[in-house]
Amino acid sequence: MLLLSLASFLSLGFASTQLVLRPENSDGFRVFQGKQSDHSIRIRRQDESICAAGSAQYTGWLDIGPKHLFFWYFESQNEPASDPLTLWLTGGPGGSSMLGLFEEIGPCLVNEHGNGTKYNPWGWSRNSSMLFVDQPVDVGFSYQDEGYDLPGDSPTAAVDMHRFLQLFVSEVFPQHLNNPFHISGESFAGKYIPALGSQIIRQNKLYPHQPQVPLKSCLVGNGYMSPKDVAFGYWETLCTTNPGVTEPIFNKTRCDIMAANMPRCMEVMDICIKNPDPAICNAAMTVCIDGVIGWYDNESAYKGGRNRFDITRPCEYEDICYIEAARVQTYLNTPAVWQALSPPKHIKHFNITSDSISRAFEKTSDLETSTDDEVIYLLQNGVHYLAYQGRLDLACNTAGNLRWANSLIWKGQPEFSAKPLQPWKSVVSATGKSETVGTMKEVWVRTSDTSETDVRFAIVTVNGAGHMVPQDRPDVGLDLMTRWINGSPFV
Repeated sequence: MLLLSLASFLSLGFASTQLVLRPENSDGFRVFQGKQSDHSIRIRRQDESICAAGSAQYTGWLDIGPKHLFFWYFESQNEPASDPLTLWLTGGPGGSSMLGLFEEIGPCLVNEHGNGTKYNPWGWSRNSSMLFVDQPVDVGFSYQDEGYDLPGDSPTAAVDMHRFLQLFVSEVFPQHLNNPFHISGESFAGKYIPALGSQIIRQNKLYPHQPQVPLKSCLVGNGYMSPKDVAFGYWETLCTTNPGVTEPIFNKTRCDIMAANMPRCMEVMDICIKNPDPAICNAAMTVCIDGVIGWYDNESAYKGGRNRFDITRPCEYEDICYIEAARVQTYLNTPAVWQALSPPKHIKHFNITSDSISRAFEKTSDLETSTDDEVIYLLQNGVHYLAYQGRLDLACNTAGNLRWANSLIWKGQPEFSAKPLQPWKSVVSATGKSETVGTMKEVWVRTSDTSETDVRFAIVTVNGAGHMVPQDRPDVGLDLMTRWINGSPFV
């Protein structure tokens, strides 16, 4: 296994981009100064003491004027010089990507006591370098100087993230300029990822002589791509056994009420989509919450209540429901972690979610509109797109996202929508046997006469998993991710 040292990266970055590298500061950070005076990266190498990663790891902040984005980067445990780079974005809006790192796919997971970590054999850095970023600013360990407005929608956040990535791959770890780049995430990342992917492609086209972010694919877990379709999927998820439950969650009375209110919900959401004014869209969502969504959600998100993220489990922790999230927050506030990361003094406490970002997004229409245009743009430009689904999730349910995938208007729609779902198998760690773990369908389509390759669009479901597939079925989650970034078939 080839491990490139930080010194190697620093010399490579200086030689290839003629950067100004400052000496190591007294706090252990090295600083890369970009060509634009307000762009720089503070970075320091971490040891195994706070995360048993099995490969080199680095933390730091990207500073863009008043904005400061925190990142945690892990080299691939396989061949870091040539393996792909995968970005992970947790949703929310306002969720820290440390959730994905320490609860799901990172090389280490927080232990049951919240006071340390353990190696994760199913971490996604097995065959890909992994980059976790707290974004937008004011989420997790990221922060913004006083006197500036916070981002309130996914396209605005995407601008900052693109600038981050461009600096990251060209100035600090330049080997990634030639390695495939994938964007992954879950939940509201179904909005973040298409917006970021589209921003990357547009900027690559507009500025072909600037460092290019080599985007190859997006893989979105239980994504919030279409709020309208997610609302529609509530009935099927709660009123049938289709998610893989033995009997429906709701009785006939509640299901009849939801069905009666569904047409009005769909009608007002269509008005929002056609007229994405925040007042109109917020009013439309209120109609859907009152008539459809609220029949379950109003009884969830508190300890002991229903769980929007797994309809077979109770909620263990307020809002997020997973007790693991509480342990992540506890661990990241320990003195050992703070000493290693060295957050600036005005950050007093790490929070797993950001109320300020949630409020900022509530003032726009981003919570109610779809990502159709961005996903279609990505497909038209040769970027592969995967929606993977834990079937027990309600918040971003399989029924809704399958409806969205079938109705997406692009060249591959007729073929994709005509295909039935078919079983796919994976070797299950508990038995060592290849077993059916879900269903899938996909298409490979040449989107234009000028395209040199086909683009891949797929939806893959996972049985017995909720909102966080890699947490509920980590072995299957790793297999799914590995097949996707390698271009391997599911069937």
